[in-house]
Amino acid sequence: MTELAHSLVLDRSALARNIKPLERDGYLVQRPDLDDGRSRRMELTPAGRAKLAESNRLWRKAQNRFEDVYGEKRAAALRGALAEIYSDEFAVAFGQP
Repeated sequence: MTELAHSLVLDRSALARNIKPLERDGYLVQRPDLDDGRSRRMELTPAGRAKLAESNRLWRKAQNRFEDVYGEKRAAALRGALAEIYSDEFAVAFGQP
């Protein structure tokens, strides 16, 4: 959960609150980590994998529409700038671990 929380830029408690509806609706399950009994692993269910595939299609459609309006080169530059701002190096420059 710690790795997932970090990659989503959430703290563990926020991640726990966000995954409860996904578990409730049958999109994922938590299982003990067999290598580390203190840790839990998230696993998508078949319904979760189907929802992820649907979400990816909709995300791609939205990105294509954005690029049509904003411009492919400008959109790529914007994504590059956002990736730089999110980078570990940028965080360190502002005193974040």
